Amino acid sequence: MAVAATAPTGAWAYPAPAPEPAPQAQQESPYKDQGEYDLANAAGKETDPGKKLDKLKEWEQKYPDSKLKSARTLMQAQALLGSAMAAYGKTTPPELLDSGQKAAKQILDNLDNYFAAGAKPAGATDQQWADARKTFELQSHSVLGWIAFAKKSDPEAETEFKKILELAPDSAQVSYWLGSVIIRQKNVARYSEALYDLARSLTVTGANALPPAAAGPAADYLKRAYVGYHGDDSGLDDLKKQAAGAALPPAGFHIDSVAELEAKKFGDIEAFNKAHPDIALWRQIRDALKGEQGDTYFGTVKGSQIPPENIGTFKGKVVSVNDKDLVVNVDNAGGDATLKFEHALNQKAINAGDSLEFKAVVESFTKEPYMLTLSVDDPKEAIKGLPDNAFSSAAPTKKAAPKKAAPKKK
Repeated sequence: MAVAATAPTGAWAYPAPAPEPAPQAQQESPYKDQGEYDLANAAGKETDPGKKLDKLKEWEQKYPDSKLKSARTLMQAQALLGSAMAAYGKTTPPELLDSGQKAAKQILDNLDNYFAAGAKPAGATDQQWADARKTFELQSHSVLGWIAFAKKSDPEAETEFKKILELAPDSAQVSYWLGSVIIRQKNVARYSEALYDLARSLTVTGANALPPAAAGPAADYLKRAYVGYHGDDSGLDDLKKQAAGAALPPAGFHIDSVAELEAKKFGDIEAFNKAHPDIALWRQIRDALKGEQGDTYFGTVKGSQIPPENIGTFKGKVVSVNDKDLVVNVDNAGGDATLKFEHALNQKAINAGDSLEFKAVVESFTKEPYMLTLSVDDPKEAIKGLPDNAFSSAAPTKKAAPKKAAPKKK
């Protein structure tokens, strides 16, 4: 979900340097000489943040003890913020993101220097000075969070988004992004936290609420993610009410997953496995592949069609669809199966959260995060639950034929 970059607000701004004083008042001039005046004036008039920083640096190098040192320092901070904000909301080019990231970090590293009590302008109140500092801090973390989010540096983005929410708790867009980056890390143990953040984004009202055009899709995404993790939407309204009270979830916050609910229902793993033989087999294959002998075990199942006839099909929910790939949640809300098709899928006919059943041929796997990739040659035979128009009308060039049944891990 994109958001338009916003300019910093509330920051105290020094005016451009005043004209050179009249001769009779020359002794009161803050400038050492005409050269300093020319440098200060050029820096004050420059609108490009990068060029302004260059002019300010030249002024500092030639006149390190200027009477306008404090004003110059804040002008540097303002130019850095302008450079940082130029990258906010952008995804390219890489050098723009890198320069924005560097500028934002420089601001945060030097906040105490930029906003020292002795540097406060004569016309600014203490409250204005404190508000200006907070604005610079908040905008800098916003830039760093956005850039990390855009680069998919999710742990770094998560850290920045939490810092923003500590400074400005009612930031719906940031709460939404925070939930999204946690889910994107595919650590199901943290999905409770992510669902809280997504719910929080929908409870913020006023100027910092999600815009109407974004709130609807955000609500749909929350419901799909919640149902995919919890099994149904029971408790979702209570989650929203709780999230309205605080920007971040309390320590130990937890929502039961569908697997945890099933375990409580059956009481023991043997009863669960009897009731869900497809899930039991899926977990058996997963645990074997993730084990020390995973590569050896993979050699015995590669090319096999799973599950075997006595089980029939695996059940799952669509997580995402892209061209010829369908990511499915069989036993992990973040997705643990990738179904690969010979022809492009009709993405408009398939929605995240759609239920399906499938059988397919083992092709490859990754251990962390775990993902089993399977090929589907004839989707109309191998896939149940999705509409017929989800698949290409082109006939398959080959028919899936299992080489062997998937052996059990000994």
